[in-house]
Amino acid sequence: MKIGKRALLLAAMLATLTMVLAACSSGTSSKDKTATAGAGGAKTPAAGATTAATKAATGAAGSITVKKGDKIKIGISTTLTTDNAELGIPIRDAALLAIKTKGTIKGFGIEGDPQDDGCAGPASVTAANKLIADGVVAVIGPMCSGGAVAALDPLSGANMLTVSASATNPSVTAQGKKNFFRTAWNDATQGAEMAKYAYTTLGKKNVVLVNDQSTYGKGLMDVFKASFTAAGGKVASEEAVTVGEKDFGPTVTKIKGESPDLVVFGGFIAEGAVLVRQLKDAGVTASFMGADGIADQKYIDQSGGAAEGSYVSRGPKPTDTKLYDAFAAAYKAEYKKDAGQFTEQATDATNIVLAAIEKVATVDGSGNLVIDRQKLIDAVAATSYAGASGQIDFDAKGDRKVVGAVNEIDQVKSGKLTRIQ
Repeated sequence: MKIGKRALLLAAMLATLTMVLAACSSGTSSKDKTATAGAGGAKTPAAGATTAATKAATGAAGSITVKKGDKIKIGISTTLTTDNAELGIPIRDAALLAIKTKGTIKGFGIEGDPQDDGCAGPASVTAANKLIADGVVAVIGPMCSGGAVAALDPLSGANMLTVSASATNPSVTAQGKKNFFRTAWNDATQGAEMAKYAYTTLGKKNVVLVNDQSTYGKGLMDVFKASFTAAGGKVASEEAVTVGEKDFGPTVTKIKGESPDLVVFGGFIAEGAVLVRQLKDAGVTASFMGADGIADQKYIDQSGGAAEGSYVSRGPKPTDTKLYDAFAAAYKAEYKKDAGQFTEQATDATNIVLAAIEKVATVDGSGNLVIDRQKLIDAVAATSYAGASGQIDFDAKGDRKVVGAVNEIDQVKSGKLTRIQ
């Protein structure tokens, strides 16, 4: 009886050990499971993680191979949902139009791969990892500064060429990622120009600053404050609103109590429209100024008429608009609507990427297209391009140099954005 019990116990132990060994020696390893989950989209690796899918897309030697008969994929990281899609969808459309216009590179077709980056860190990381797993050659985006800062970890880990048309905050290029460039203007330029215009041209001396707590909005107001106070102006108060809220009553009350001659807003369309409307309803007579985050007809439409007279700053515009005019006409012909904010920067970003691919790509003996990622990045760094948004040259940080352009200021007149500078 004792011998039987021992035999049964030994058999059970052997069966358990066999099951454990089988589980360890077959199926998918933990590393492969992480890659599979990331590629499928159900789970996303943390920012900076390099999955098996990422390595496959990047290539062992830092190159990507497009098989004969396949298309070159260009990733587009932009906001396709929420209120900020009013800016994000035109960015996508401008990039897709540039891809369609180009048609082919060395006999290979080209296609866009748009992903919704949510104008925020987590969603932008998800979009970045999806594009890496999809095997794109380069990424146009991310759209927003906070998302770009977060997404640059996985994108730089894959040595992925990344060119944003709209991420403007100085903190983005301050990351020091050599794979990142932007055709958008650094807010260090725009914020200073806004302050100069407010103080010198408009004669405003006492302002209240309001931001939406985003990297973009807060950063832009910080630059404005530094430049405005250096010129001799006073910042009476700095306020913040929360994205998604519809009642800014307490903030409006504070602003009214300061009796400013100008309210300056750093943020996007939805909050800008709510703020300007509630300021008017409360009897605040100060002028209102925003930046490229509200530079869209939807800001005017959603304000219920309260946006009339608002000043809206955009990045520097070329003094010669022939190339922009040609782009705007092509965009309207394709989409039956006017080109929106950041669309000219998006088409320029895409055309710069496509030109760089054409320059460095080679066709191997099997008819595949081989693109060295570092050579691709180097080609963009050396770019000197005359585009719809003006002359584009990049400095050592990937920022766009200010060449032959002046900051654009629009004013809402008769319900439309009208350029006054």
